[in-house]
Amino acid sequence: MLIQADITLIIAALQFWAEEMDPEDEQCLRIYAETPHSEQIWTPAEIQQLRSRLKTAHLKYVVSNESRTVLQDRELHSSLQGAFEACNNPTDLVGTLLLPEASSEV
Repeated sequence: MLIQADITLIIAALQFWAEEMDPEDEQCLRIYAETPHSEQIWTPAEIQQLRSRLKTAHLKYVVSNESRTVLQDRELHSSLQGAFEACNNPTDLVGTLLLPEASSEV
């Protein structure tokens, strides 16, 4: 599962990729992402948009059953510890949920 420090590292890595690598080089992405068949091309603007979404995302945690098919409770936990405390079964799993910033349009 991801924690806030992981998100921060991803944001920094995306910035490095945009500034120091060629985001539009498919071969470079294949090598670093370890996906030999990737055909994704990223523009610097797309990378910045992703960084912005990650910076404003709200990190929450959920508890699911072992097969990852059912949430064990309806609560979105603000902390990893809170999610682990909500586990009722030793096979329960804690997962990460990234929620977008609330839209001002309703």
